[in-house]
Amino acid sequence: MSTTSSLLRYMARRAVDRVAVLFLSLVLQFLLLRVLPYYVLGIDPSFFFLNPNLTETQRELIRKQFGLDEPLFSQFVKYVLCLFTGRLGYSFYTRRPVISELLERLPNTILLLGTSTILTIIIGLIIGIIAVSKRGSRFDATVIGTSIFISAFPVFYIGLLLLLIFGFYLRWFPLAGTVSRPPPKDPVAYLADVLWHLALPLTTIVVAGAGGFALFIRNLFLTQLGEDYVLTARAKGLSEREVMYKHVMRNVLPPVINILALELPGIISGAVVVETVFSWYGVGRWLFDAAMQFDYPVVQAVLFIQVVLTIVSLYIADLVIAILDPRVRLR
Repeated sequence: MSTTSSLLRYMARRAVDRVAVLFLSLVLQFLLLRVLPYYVLGIDPSFFFLNPNLTETQRELIRKQFGLDEPLFSQFVKYVLCLFTGRLGYSFYTRRPVISELLERLPNTILLLGTSTILTIIIGLIIGIIAVSKRGSRFDATVIGTSIFISAFPVFYIGLLLLLIFGFYLRWFPLAGTVSRPPPKDPVAYLADVLWHLALPLTTIVVAGAGGFALFIRNLFLTQLGEDYVLTARAKGLSEREVMYKHVMRNVLPPVINILALELPGIISGAVVVETVFSWYGVGRWLFDAAMQFDYPVVQAVLFIQVVLTIVSLYIADLVIAILDPRVRLR
């Protein structure tokens, strides 16, 4: 069997698995957000219009508007078609198209989560590699202790602590928001103002994540350093740097790629806790508010995007890992 043929067969199997996961997630999402509220809990959609004076005829028109007068199978088909064609419906509370509100908040979330993810990976990778290269030293012990200590605190506590010290007491940074009101008119001043508001939520995510990622990288390298191929490479006279970067790194990459694949969808769906703590105008805070208000169209849109991006990113990760490590094609 040729290399290309084995790769194509492996990716075809993974594609079938991913499609099955997508279908099951859509069914579960439909049951939780459409069937459960109306058919099980008996929550009438007219409830979201907050008008107790609606007549029964008006309530029936609202049910028809949401397609609740049709069979469940027909509702599910329309539900899936609307999701895949971008017709995400209207928010119950703002009466605006969900896609419009999503596109308003998406740049802020990408700015926050994209920057924090890149910084977390870079900082964690550097600290983790240095720690494993100096294993047993004081630096290594400090990295382990600090990472475990920070991991003991939930991310909202870290955010509130930074907000209290640097926002409330020292007044170095704003307490909330994405930009000042009114926003600066000068483009340079506007950019500086956004970065000023970005500093605390960005620091919160990086502090909460970099230590754990560094510890993860350290343990991965440490596990591989005990393998026979490392002893063979050292016996051949290779330097420690060559062993680490030419041999160990190749075997460490697959789990790192999987972690990155799971992190990437979060750049779009947002950091719910951090965005809520800092009142950041992003997708995460929007999702939290929608969940508290039973705004199902918003919740289902964000969850659908999260599911699709997770499946796609994991499939791409499967492809990259299969190219880097041909052994996985045999599984």
